[in-house]
Amino acid sequence: MSGHDNRSGFRPCCVAAWRLVGIAPALTMSLILGIASSTLYHGWIMPVGFWQHGKVELSFFCLEVLCVLISYLTAVLRGPGFVRRGWEPSKEELSQLLAAEAGNDLPLDADVPVNDLLQWCASCKGFKPPRAHHCSTCGRCVLSMDHHCPWTNTCVGQINLKPFVQFVHYVPLATFHSFIVHSELLYLLVWAWQRARRGRDLLKVVMQLHIVLGLVAWFAALAVMLLVGTLAWEMQHTVKTNVTMIEEYVIEKAEARRRRGGERRFVFPYDLGKQNAAAVLGKGYLSWLMPGGPTPGDPVWPELRPGSTHFDISTEQIAQKTEKLQRSVVMPVEHPFSGEGRCCFTYWCWVGCSFGCCAVCDCEACGEHRLSVAVGEAVLVSKSEGSWVHGQLMSAKEGDRPQPQGLGGWLPRQCLSDRLREQYEVPFQASLQGSWEADDRVVVVKGLVVHTSSSRRPFVLREEGGTVQLLGCLLESCDGKVAKWSNGQAWKKQESAKDGGHWPVEDEDEMPVLLEEKKDI
Repeated sequence: MSGHDNRSGFRPCCVAAWRLVGIAPALTMSLILGIASSTLYHGWIMPVGFWQHGKVELSFFCLEVLCVLISYLTAVLRGPGFVRRGWEPSKEELSQLLAAEAGNDLPLDADVPVNDLLQWCASCKGFKPPRAHHCSTCGRCVLSMDHHCPWTNTCVGQINLKPFVQFVHYVPLATFHSFIVHSELLYLLVWAWQRARRGRDLLKVVMQLHIVLGLVAWFAALAVMLLVGTLAWEMQHTVKTNVTMIEEYVIEKAEARRRRGGERRFVFPYDLGKQNAAAVLGKGYLSWLMPGGPTPGDPVWPELRPGSTHFDISTEQIAQKTEKLQRSVVMPVEHPFSGEGRCCFTYWCWVGCSFGCCAVCDCEACGEHRLSVAVGEAVLVSKSEGSWVHGQLMSAKEGDRPQPQGLGGWLPRQCLSDRLREQYEVPFQASLQGSWEADDRVVVVKGLVVHTSSSRRPFVLREEGGTVQLLGCLLESCDGKVAKWSNGQAWKKQESAKDGGHWPVEDEDEMPVLLEEKKDI
């Protein structure tokens, strides 16, 4: 990990300063300085005079604006914390993190490969730390990514989450103060309207430049206060739960996936209870209020709740992607398509002439990678949006089964043959389904996801050299009753309940929900 990228959060000034170059950051700074300048002018330099604003109030307002500026610039210049390209945890780190785990939590007695514990990023050519996600806008993997914020021209992640939370709370405070000061102008207009003998007298008051600019600042303060205040309310959920916006979707999909598969419920490993706020903002009210510091804690391996591991969330995400792979279909290419070219008028005219007007109307592929295909190739299609599909090229060495390779991308649906599509499966997938007895544990296989009855952590089956791989071990044979693995272990198929076998109850608090769903069916 690079110190500039993650642990300190700082990058060279010439690089970080470029984040301030853009329409959104320029507009943000203009709003902050414009509203603050107008407030100082109408409140203290040239006050309207209905209310007195003393030096104490001036000091408080200047402090509010200073906190807004410091927290905003800190969030921009520190950055979210980017994962170094090609990052991979050392063997010492992995062995230390896995040392405390029980061996019967694994479906096989084997050393767990890193690709079964952490997600691989094809764009960055490296592994993602547990809470990291790839941002297509930044083009990098971001530690504890919450979202990409256009107003900061960068992501909100592990390093700048604290200053960003402070920023979205200080902005409503400062704009509310500005709104109160500028409200004197409305009182002035009402006073002038009541005393004006002719319409011209009122216009003389209204059309003064500082009055017009003050009313614009009053409206801007109100709009910013409401919009950023809404975001501040949402960010309080992040502070209370220590769950980022992206992780909310991961947890939601995890609960749905495990409910379908009858697995144990998912427990978020970074939920620290009453310590969640301290994990984001630090300990003590002074740390909460003082702008400028990074988010506390280790950016790569954050603090865990008791009984959880760092790989609980990453293995769950791998299982979710594998389940998505299981629903994918393989479709042969009928018409060639070149994904090269800029998203301009002439390009979309060519797309419309080649694949129909409907392909032009769907702009899902406009800002994302497009896939180049040729006749005779096959594509593994994972999702569809209108007249476009997203997939990966299927390629294989001589004598091997085709497998998805490289980055995925978008291509027109008309390029593929819907008549010849096939469901994607790995070898022995059908014969491996069900529950298996393996030494002192029960292993459950559902689709491509594998877990033991005593563990909440899922693992996945992968295709390797025409056979199946699990935890780095190859499946040598499987006749539906016995499965033999290259590490010497053998699984025996567990009998069903009606034949006298025992189906383990994996989580008692989940069973009533599953039974109710079964009754509804």
